[in-house]
Amino acid sequence: MYCRIKYLFCNILIFMVFFLFFLPIIHADTPGIQSRYSSQFSQEEYTGNDRFYTATEQAFIDTHPKIKVSNEFDWPPFDFIADDKPAGFSIDLMNLLARKSGLSISYVNGYTWDELMKMFFDGRLDVIHSVAITPERQKKALFSSTFYHGKYVLVFKSDTQDIQNLNDLDKKIIALPKGWATIEFFKTYYPEVHIIEVESSAQAFEYVDLGKVTATVEREGLARYLINELGFTDLKFSRSLKNEILQKASSLRFAVLKTNPILFSILNKTLAGVTPSEMEALKQKWLSKSGWKVSQEYVGLTLDEQNWLKEKHQIRVCVSPERLPFSAIRGNQIIGMTADFLEMFSKKLKVPFKLIPSLSFADAVRKVETGAGDILPMISKTGKRKEQLDFTSAFMDYNVVVIAREDFPFISDISRLGSKRIGMVAGSNLLGKVIQKYPKLNYIPMETIEQCLIDVSTGQLDAVILSLPVASHYIQEVGLTNLKVVGHTGIKEELRIGVQKGNKLLYSIMGKLVRSLNRQELEKIYQKWIGNELKRRPDYTLLWQAMSIFGIILMIVVLWNRNLSRLNKQIAIAHEKLTKKTDELEYISITDGLTGIFNRCYIEGAFELELKRSIRHGRDLSIIILDIDYFKAVNDTYGHQVGDEVLKKLSNLVKNHIRVTDIFGRWGGEEFLLVCPEINIYNASGMARSLCRRIEAKGFGKAGVQTASFGVTSFKKGDNSRIMILRADEALYLAKDNGRNRVESIS
Repeated sequence: MYCRIKYLFCNILIFMVFFLFFLPIIHADTPGIQSRYSSQFSQEEYTGNDRFYTATEQAFIDTHPKIKVSNEFDWPPFDFIADDKPAGFSIDLMNLLARKSGLSISYVNGYTWDELMKMFFDGRLDVIHSVAITPERQKKALFSSTFYHGKYVLVFKSDTQDIQNLNDLDKKIIALPKGWATIEFFKTYYPEVHIIEVESSAQAFEYVDLGKVTATVEREGLARYLINELGFTDLKFSRSLKNEILQKASSLRFAVLKTNPILFSILNKTLAGVTPSEMEALKQKWLSKSGWKVSQEYVGLTLDEQNWLKEKHQIRVCVSPERLPFSAIRGNQIIGMTADFLEMFSKKLKVPFKLIPSLSFADAVRKVETGAGDILPMISKTGKRKEQLDFTSAFMDYNVVVIAREDFPFISDISRLGSKRIGMVAGSNLLGKVIQKYPKLNYIPMETIEQCLIDVSTGQLDAVILSLPVASHYIQEVGLTNLKVVGHTGIKEELRIGVQKGNKLLYSIMGKLVRSLNRQELEKIYQKWIGNELKRRPDYTLLWQAMSIFGIILMIVVLWNRNLSRLNKQIAIAHEKLTKKTDELEYISITDGLTGIFNRCYIEGAFELELKRSIRHGRDLSIIILDIDYFKAVNDTYGHQVGDEVLKKLSNLVKNHIRVTDIFGRWGGEEFLLVCPEINIYNASGMARSLCRRIEAKGFGKAGVQTASFGVTSFKKGDNSRIMILRADEALYLAKDNGRNRVESIS
């Protein structure tokens, strides 16, 4: 009996030894067991930076000098291509594991995520990283412990009101990257949601931005990153989605096929040995606010897009032959803002843009539509044009104004023009927008912009409605010194790039180029062609003529001395008129046409100036971003005129309850920026709370009670304007997430 017990005891002991030391090489399929295994080696087999590998594992390292690892092209900041090299948080982590273990990595890139997943399961990749665990994948692969976790959120347009959780997606269309675990989740648990599979997260965001789909699903940190860094500023995201099954799939791991357990053991042991300080350094480099930023040259082209450009050698451009300051053709060259954008695009793509001459704007559209040209830059999107071309997202906008003679009074309500004769260019896309908003006005169709302005100048027309940059250019060009801006229509024109319809690769390339433009690049071109036009717009021809006359009179002043006084008065009157016109145009160039407060161009410059002063003298500086809650519902319910009144009343309220030294302007749409010099974040938050209460207490006519959300931040060492805006935006998002009609601050 004793011998049997002893024999049984020995067998149990042998089994336990086998279980403890050999099971990790067999590998359980469940992440829980793998996590415990990683922890075990972390505590027992790692001492400082020393690593313990079995003889089998060490032999594998010595005989496998390179392992093939996945590399995506377009998933910053985790996994992408920058300067033709693999880059990102996950890439740096894999490189760290390679250095620690002695392995060497050969990255395989140029493929979509879906293609990389297929290559992995076909055995053509040794490791695929930044992957979510699913039951289906667990059948073939071993998964490491989690190295990043970010909760999934819904991403949708900023003006969307009816999307907050997964149930809201029923019967709607969403975009998800091919091969993602989320596709399997939606097909299983939300079969009523229609899925369009795209190539990457960036393309999913692009589909949402362009209105092709209602939403996409992404990890919160990455959603914030793509919105702020890749220019998807019209998008926002929900709170983290309350679904345990979905959120389990949001953790990032690396995976190795079950046919290669030794490699998995090596990498998983090494991952367990990554110190907290090493992991924190990676997060600071790639995931923090001060971490990696999209460079000016980063566009994020896929391998197919790069090959398409190499095959084409050039991109053919069609423009209107006479549409300054946007574009014009002189000889065989494009001039105007378009030329500057194309030069910038050419540097980013390393591909030239070739002009295809056109007889007219309509001819330029027709050439791109029929394939004789590839793109038409700086064009507005209309219903008819959407049938002919595909359009990128907007990258610049401008005001539409009323131009009249200098004796015409300023008007605050365009609808009061009544029976006045208003010239508009027949067939222009602007005509339809103006008629839709002001249907009862007396419009006179004209052939050209120049003829419109001349007829207003000579009195044959009372006024003309034009875009401000175009009007400014032609007034200067033709020398019509008796014209001025007398009112704003409240209409904005947005400029995009029109692309040959159906050319998906070129459309994707141009969309990425537009999103790669930063604020400084846009501002530089704007100031060159539009800002300077506004400053030059006062025509000094009359003054020079008066001075010439004055010079002649001086030569014969002895004979006609009595005329000197009269001529001096003429000069004074002319100078006074020009000064008045300059002041008026200066006011227009810095003022938002609808609300009467500063426009974005001015407040950006003022913010930069105050920031430099704060840095130089070490003084406090805070900014407040406020956004009207559910503003789209006002426009949808009561119409845009009521919405405009809400914007005006709110602007006046804020303007009347801030300090004289504060600078208040319209940031865009229903969003406003308040720059507060000499004030810390505590006092700025108090000011914001006071404004928040006043807005809620004020009546807004038909629109009833309105509220606003506020994001507050203050300057700290190392900040620039961009960092402060991002931080204030983050605080604003927090205020929205926490229920709106509130103030949140981030220091």
